[in-house]
Amino acid sequence: MNGAMEKRRKVLIPTLDLAQPVPPGPDVYTNDFLSLTNDPDLRQIYLDKLAKSPRVFGVAGSRLLGGNSSDHVNFENRMAQFFDSPAALLFTSGYDANVAFWHSVPQAGDVIILDELVHASSRDGMAISRAHKSLYLFSHNSPTSFEEMVHLALKEHPTIAQGKNTLFVAVEATYSMDGDFAPLPDIVRVVEKYVPKQSAHIMVDEAHSTGVFGPQGRGIVHMLGLQDRVHTVLHTFGKGRALTGAVILTAPIIRQYIINYGRPFIYTTALPISLVCGLNASFDYLEGPIGDQRRAQLRNLCEYFRGALEEAFKHIPPNLLSLQERSLPRGYPADVISPIIPILTGYPRQLADFLNSYGYAVQGIPYPVVPKGHERVRISVHALNTEEEFDTLISRLKQWATMMQTMGSQVQSGRIQSRL
Repeated sequence: MNGAMEKRRKVLIPTLDLAQPVPPGPDVYTNDFLSLTNDPDLRQIYLDKLAKSPRVFGVAGSRLLGGNSSDHVNFENRMAQFFDSPAALLFTSGYDANVAFWHSVPQAGDVIILDELVHASSRDGMAISRAHKSLYLFSHNSPTSFEEMVHLALKEHPTIAQGKNTLFVAVEATYSMDGDFAPLPDIVRVVEKYVPKQSAHIMVDEAHSTGVFGPQGRGIVHMLGLQDRVHTVLHTFGKGRALTGAVILTAPIIRQYIINYGRPFIYTTALPISLVCGLNASFDYLEGPIGDQRRAQLRNLCEYFRGALEEAFKHIPPNLLSLQERSLPRGYPADVISPIIPILTGYPRQLADFLNSYGYAVQGIPYPVVPKGHERVRISVHALNTEEEFDTLISRLKQWATMMQTMGSQVQSGRIQSRL
């Protein structure tokens, strides 16, 4: 273990011990996209629900072992109705939900086509699934690469075309590291064109898009009108919903199968009633006018921050500070913008340390966590951040870039002097 930790330090991967709380300062790093975690009105709605609930603590068992309360069942029914899904299954976390689905649902002879950047929780589930030897990775967000993998999978597994096995697809609606979007319309089109209907199963992880996009925050699948063409959708509650837990929206037979075969579901204590109360409060709050207001505020602030960064970085060397090119997949509305904005830099550790000294609890993300040339510090925009907060952050970024350029000039001057 010591050797593994030392190896991380040598390649400059952050080595954390969580001995200190997050320092005070503007929150531009958590996933609290709609600024709900400290919202006093939501807090009051939650406390009112708790006061009226006859039970508030845990149920002291898994759902299969005496913990299946009416609160859990009613919330699942609410989720199925809200998301217009045939069935819903509640989980304690998005990680558990992904592992439970991917380890149990794909059967022997099935294949899984996955984006190369899908979440570790999906990969962990796939690694112990019956289809673990039939994984096909396509280049990130590339419709062309996806189509090639579909053709390859169908060629190598003829039982799919015969309707005897299933071709699963695993993508995320919004990716956490780049803040970019899956080409869902193209993925659905390719699957419907080449894979028999009874042999296709598309699973979309909406962890970073739920609450933020779509009508009343239903996510990108709903925003694009694909809810009747995508088979399973995962929504998590630890980001745009300010709590924890997750729900899988799927067909009744898939729900029943996971209940009986999905080990993370079977062997995990059910969510406490207090958290179910909190989830109901969060959905109540965002289904009201505040939800649309926050989403509009978030979108406007993302546009402001992105534009200000582009202007500020015009005269800064790209190896110090730069942005990824902004683009949207085909079929997306033109006004969609991600609240996740990676700031690329060849010096992620140095930039993070500098920002940490001013109270920004960001982390540098170096190679090999991301490919060479894509090292970054990740910024998350929140609905109740202010333009002034981002103006100050940009000033700090420019200050750091100037400092780095000055240090570089001094080093270069010293080398010239030594040669003379």
